[in-house]
Formats: sequence, C-alpha cells, structure tokens
Amino acid sequence: MGRIMSKIIEKPESIKSKSSQTEFRYVDGRRFHNVKDVVYALPNDEEESDRLHLQHFLLRYIWQSNFSAPIEHILSKSDSKILDAGCGAASWSFDMATSYPSISVVGLDISPHQPTQIKPNNFTFVKANILEGLPFEDNTFDYVFQRYLVSAYSKDKWPYVINELVRVLKPGGFLELCEFSHLFDTGPANQRLWSTVAKVLEGRGVDLNICQNLEEYAQNQDQLENVKKEVKQCYHGLKSNDIELSKVAISNTTSVYASLKQPLTKTLNISNDEFDELVKASKDELFEFDTYYNVVRVYARKINHNND
Repeated sequence: MGRIMSKIIEKPESIKSKSSQTEFRYVDGRRFHNVKDVVYALPNDEEESDRLHLQHFLLRYIWQSNFSAPIEHILSKSDSKILDAGCGAASWSFDMATSYPSISVVGLDISPHQPTQIKPNNFTFVKANILEGLPFEDNTFDYVFQRYLVSAYSKDKWPYVINELVRVLKPGGFLELCEFSHLFDTGPANQRLWSTVAKVLEGRGVDLNICQNLEEYAQNQDQLENVKKEVKQCYHGLKSNDIELSKVAISNTTSVYASLKQPLTKTLNISNDEFDELVKASKDELFEFDTYYNVVRVYARKINHNND
C-alpha cells in the first residue's frame, strides 16, 4: 500500500492571471471551471489535482490494474491510440502513457489542470467539452476510457455521451466506463453529508445511480457487443485489510466533502465551522462503521463487421 503514496506528482504550472479571469472562476479560495451550462461541481485547482492523483492510486490498488477490458494486444502495438475522456489531472493518462510508451494517449477535459513538466512524450491534451461533441473523426481510437464522471453529465445526456465515445472508437476496439455508487453502512455524520451531496448533485440533474445503469446503457448501444461488468468495494475501515488503504480512502471521501463545501453549507444551512466539525466527525465514522461504496467497471467491444 505504501506504493500509493510513494509517487510524487508535480503540481501544474500557474495559470496566467489574464486567462484565469475567463477560463476559471473562484469561490472561497477554490478554483472552478468557468464553462457555461456544465453541471460538474468539483474544483480544478492544485488541491483537487492532489486528490485526483491520490484517488487514482487508490483505485489502481483496489483493482490491481488500470483497466479491465482485454486490451493487452492493443497496448502492445506501437500505432495504437487511446482516449481518456474527462482526464482531469491526467493521473490515469500519465500512468498508461508511462507504462506503455509506444502507444499514443490523448487526454480530454473541459479545462486544463494537468502537470506539464513531467508530461510523457506520448501524451497529448485536448481541451473540449464532450457534450458539444468530441473533436475527433469517427473510428479514431483503439480504446476509450472514462472514469468517475457521474457528476459531469445530467441523466438525459448519458446516452449521447456513450454514443460519442463509441463513434470515435475503432471497430474491434474497446470502451470502458467506471463509476461509483452511493455510500453504504454510514454513520449519522456521513449520512447527513452524503444525502446532502446527493441533493445538491441531483438538483443539477445528475444521476447518482449511474453505476447501476452503465451496463444497460452499453447493452442498448447497438454498436457494442460482449458487454461485461465487474464490481469491487472500497472500504474505509478494517475490511480494507490495509490500514494505509483505509486512510487514503477516508482522505479521498472527506476531501470530496471539502471540495463541495460552499453548496453543502448552503443546503445544510450551517456555518463553515459547523461544516468543518461535521466533516471531522465523518472521518472517525468512515472507519468505525467501515463505510464502503461500490466501484463498477463496464467494458464492451465495438462490433467489427469486416472481421466478424
């Protein structure tokens, strides 16, 4: 588990103030994207980048892999091209680019907050909003990956998003989606916080049950076949079988609460100090109640009529 914490991630370079005024907005000292009509509520500053890097290593440890789709044959070819849709801080992209230096990795997001000085040579960032259509030709990528964008799309947009991901996927290539569930076995503080998170996000049109619907969405996409689903649990207590893993999981969950502090305090109608005490109580509860959530991976192959 120590490996999760051992990798040092360089912080992104400072964004020039002129571009920041238009590209970002600031709330209570946190930086957020400034893209109109986008439901994504989490920040995109250095603090959030640190959380995303930590979350990546947490998930890689839980799964003991960066992917579940059978793509080793794709990753072994030097002309293979893969897409990380909604790459965020590019933790997964950089990991894949470093592990498979002969392939090309494209990371796409609505705003840039990826490290620059340690960017692998085979990684390219594209700034775009998938809800406006992916800026790629049909059949561009051998593998398309998307993780933890439950809060990025309203429920009615998911079929469109999946259609776009499939459109840019080559026949015979694989699509993989990964999302998380609600919290289970919560204490009173986490029940209060998580139910408020749900209220805030659902008020933006977000479907927090998306992990239960991914498989159905993939099955309903008529260009996909061999749809598979895998599920793991992320425990915050003793069932993790690793105290360091529990600490990382607790840090990640409570950091999400902190990132949503402004809308949560407003919805709960409590002061900043009261909110901080609630989050502090949630840390102990997460371990004590061994709170957990499911992590779901769904992957499928794009039908290749020429070879099938």
